[in-house]
Amino acid sequence: MLAQGGGSLMADDNLAARFARTIRDLLVPPPVVPNFDEAPDPEIARIEWAIARLPEQTREVFLMHRFDDLPYDRIAHRLGISVKTVEREIVRVLCAIREAREDHAREQSK
Repeated sequence: MLAQGGGSLMADDNLAARFARTIRDLLVPPPVVPNFDEAPDPEIARIEWAIARLPEQTREVFLMHRFDDLPYDRIAHRLGISVKTVEREIVRVLCAIREAREDHAREQSK
C-alpha cells in the first residue's frame, strides 16, 4: 500500500516538475519577439501538422525524449513498452519530420 502511494506521489512530483518547467519556459522572454502580424513559418506549421497526425503514443515518446530529456529506457519504463518500441517511435517521428520538410522544400522550389 505504501509503495502505491509512493509511486503515485512520485508520478505527481514528476508531473509537477514538468508543469513547472513548462511554466518557467513560458515566463522567460524569447530572445526575439516575433511580429504577430506576419504569417507563421509554413515549414514549422507543416512539421507541427505532421507530428500532430502521428499516433498518441508516438507523440508522447517524442515529447518525453525531446522536451523532457528522458532516455529511451526511462520512457520505455514509464509507458510500459520496450526500449526497441521507443526506438521505432522516435524513428517514426523523425521520418515524419523529414517528409514534412521535404514536402515544404518541394513546394518552395516550384
